[in-house]
Amino acid sequence: MKTRYTISFLLFNKTEDERVYIINKEVVNTIPVQENEFLSLQEKFENLNFPIKIKTDYKGQFIGIYDHETWLAEWDLQAEALIEKYKDSERIVEIKSHYFDTIKNEEVFTKNKFKQPAWNIFFFNPPIDNVNLPDIGTILNWHIKAIGTIPCVGRTTVLNPEAKEIIISFNSTQKLSHSIIEKLKQTIKSDIRWDEQRVKLYTESHFDTYEKKVKKKTAYFQFLINDVISYSEDVTITLKK
Repeated sequence: MKTRYTISFLLFNKTEDERVYIINKEVVNTIPVQENEFLSLQEKFENLNFPIKIKTDYKGQFIGIYDHETWLAEWDLQAEALIEKYKDSERIVEIKSHYFDTIKNEEVFTKNKFKQPAWNIFFFNPPIDNVNLPDIGTILNWHIKAIGTIPCVGRTTVLNPEAKEIIISFNSTQKLSHSIIEKLKQTIKSDIRWDEQRVKLYTESHFDTYEKKVKKKTAYFQFLINDVISYSEDVTITLKK
């Protein structure tokens, strides 16, 4: 399915060290590419995640979910109402139970959120690397469904430091981990020199130095093996007032 939605990100509370934001997600429309009851119902339970409150530090780094227990109780009430609405579905109770298991633990829920590229990039605010310390790098974990998470180690630089809108780039060319290679070997029987394979990840944050805020974030992830694997993800987040 293809889904269009808008996200609002509103300041709820502010202290010297922390910020609490309300994130809301509203579905504009959903176009089913192929009928799939499981995916359709899963998306409806996913939509019940919002609105949700999250905490960051004063720099915008993610800290955690605000009052997770209250949020979980409200989600459960809405989920039961959804079950009542779709009670003709034989699978909805099972799907709800499985989804609840993934969100009831705050740490697990947060980890799953950061497997989503848009969420991952939104909260990615890497420090600028010191060129005189070449051994220090930034890590951005990138998750590929059915394969696993790849910790991408890269360098962060400012491309145009004198401009009104600076671009902070993060660039990584990463080897595959042993666990991912072993997983891929189970399904790919081609003769591949796995130790030579790389994934590439490149991100940009466009920051307006006058308004003191991020205007846009982009990310491009690529994993290619000639005639065997062609996988890429392209993410663009445009922030509006």
